[in-house]
Amino acid sequence: MIRLLFALFLTVPASRAAAAELQALPVVLKQKAEVSDEYIRLGDLFSGLDAAADRTPAAPAPALGKDAILTAEWLKQLAKKHNIDWTPSPDQSTATVHRAADKIGEEEVKAALTAALREKGLPETADLLIQKGDLPLLVPARSDWRLEPVRAEYNAQRQTFEVETDLTVNQNKLSSPVFSGKVRLFVTVPVARRDMKAGQIVTRDDIAVNRVAQDGRRRIDPANVDDLIGKEIKRTVRAGQNITANDVQTQVMVAKGKVVTLNFSKGNIMLSAKGKALENGGLGDSVRVMNLQSKSVVQGTVTGPETVLIPAAGG
Repeated sequence: MIRLLFALFLTVPASRAAAAELQALPVVLKQKAEVSDEYIRLGDLFSGLDAAADRTPAAPAPALGKDAILTAEWLKQLAKKHNIDWTPSPDQSTATVHRAADKIGEEEVKAALTAALREKGLPETADLLIQKGDLPLLVPARSDWRLEPVRAEYNAQRQTFEVETDLTVNQNKLSSPVFSGKVRLFVTVPVARRDMKAGQIVTRDDIAVNRVAQDGRRRIDPANVDDLIGKEIKRTVRAGQNITANDVQTQVMVAKGKVVTLNFSKGNIMLSAKGKALENGGLGDSVRVMNLQSKSVVQGTVTGPETVLIPAAGG
């Protein structure tokens, strides 16, 4: 029992001494800090404070995404005001506090504006060039935000726009930014993936597409990709060069001056004869041919390589 009491006697003062030593830890300035709300608190600037002092507001926070540089004299006065045992040392002359923020970038803003302008007639092929309006928009870090257009105007003749929005953060309206600028119209133009020579048949793998701004002085009328597939290149097209409707033709299956097979359909009977093509023709084209037996010139439809179907009345 005596030994136990003696042990307790020694233990209690030691614990109190440790607590006193802990309370006596020096206050140290944090030379760099980041805050996420509207206030700089004492705990953002100094370590070694108790919990209550940690949460005490010291000054308004800087604007979103901005820094506040606090001088040694200002910090000294702050410490004195709140009975903090701290004085500046030569290597602790200032403290920098950054206000954390999330950015709403240009593409996110464009998406909201475009959706509203579509209802005013903005073409699907259009892109927006924002000329007025602060970008990026800054909101408190890790907050829930919503950008809602409340007024949208689109001038199709001048190709301009203006959109007024409401920026809501955590269910509270933060600001009403207004954006305006020019509208750029784009078209999708088929281009050659590789060099293509005259006579080559175009496949889908031969074609890529480029998104090109429409020039107001010279309107671009691009070819439809599906209309190019299966066509024959008329002249060499270099890789990266636009492919137009004038660069292709229907694949020649019947060549002028060549001997072809003439098929005559009469009821369930199919008759064939030799003929001579008088003009070039592709699949499905109507061409003139001469029946080499009767020497008569008839009109027929190209149905395959060197093959022409003659209607019954022309036999």
